[in-house]
Amino acid sequence: MAEILSQSQIDNLLNSLISGAKDIDAADHEQQKKKVKDYDFRSPKLFTREQLKILYSIYENYSRILSSYITAILQAYCKIEIIEVEEQQYYEFNNALPDSVLMGLIDFGITDNGEDEDIVLMDVSKDIGFCAIDRLLGGSGKPIDSDREFTDIEYGLLDYIFKGMIPLMKNAWHDYIVINPRLMKIETNSRILQGIGADESVVIVVMNIQINETQGKINICIPGIILDTMLKVISSQTRKSIRKGDVTNEEHRRTAIIGEIEKSNLEMTGILGTADVLSKDLIELEVGDVIKLDKSKNDLVDIAIEGETWFRGEIGIFNKRKAIAIREVLKKGSDIAR
Repeated sequence: MAEILSQSQIDNLLNSLISGAKDIDAADHEQQKKKVKDYDFRSPKLFTREQLKILYSIYENYSRILSSYITAILQAYCKIEIIEVEEQQYYEFNNALPDSVLMGLIDFGITDNGEDEDIVLMDVSKDIGFCAIDRLLGGSGKPIDSDREFTDIEYGLLDYIFKGMIPLMKNAWHDYIVINPRLMKIETNSRILQGIGADESVVIVVMNIQINETQGKINICIPGIILDTMLKVISSQTRKSIRKGDVTNEEHRRTAIIGEIEKSNLEMTGILGTADVLSKDLIELEVGDVIKLDKSKNDLVDIAIEGETWFRGEIGIFNKRKAIAIREVLKKGSDIAR
């Protein structure tokens, strides 16, 4: 049944039309339209949200490792935290870069990949580069307002810093895949970078870095082809681990546990026999008194390990010392009779 408007509602509607206000339905439609995100079918996304979460977790760990490293070599407060992991086209990343950059070209060195070079880019803000140089040369590390090119000496210092930063990625990826990243070279001109196609999908890891009062960004650009190869290797290893039950690791773990147990000290006790004695008689015992046990001299002696009987043996002499020769091995220990 159609809704019937009251006179006041009709008056309000007419007033809104006269004043030029937008229609409510049109406003709602426009608001909903803003929430819709365009999807480019010509360049579909290659990676799922779960895969990007794995990458986020890896580089979150890397940010902590890198923060400790930079703090150690610069002897200054350094904080690094990951901001986002985003998939986009390489030309979008490259166009957003200034002409003058501080870019490290990295060979990821994927063990299971037959390619000669697995190029990954690491872009570090030039402000961070100048701050690090200032600290290495004895300065305070205060922000430097300079957009000049790096000198040859500064270039050598930056090469030293990058060569320390990049191998740390191996530790971050260790739980997933074995890589051997190395610095190929440092590039300062973003317009002559080669090795990645303009339309190629890449994943950008954005991290914020702060050294004392200087703040900047670290952007790690991983080509989609390389990341896809790594994720396939991770997926394959996961399936093998599930299928085989991770036999090798379990065997190493068991061997390590047994090795530690073998080093522990255990108390071994030979029980000749037991006897029930009244407290009164126990208090009045003197030297030379005899206690009658529940076993004869020819019976086997219980051998207890940490309070549990595991063996039975025969009393004798060995190397002029009293000893017990094991004659029976019990399948299961039992509590010593008290």
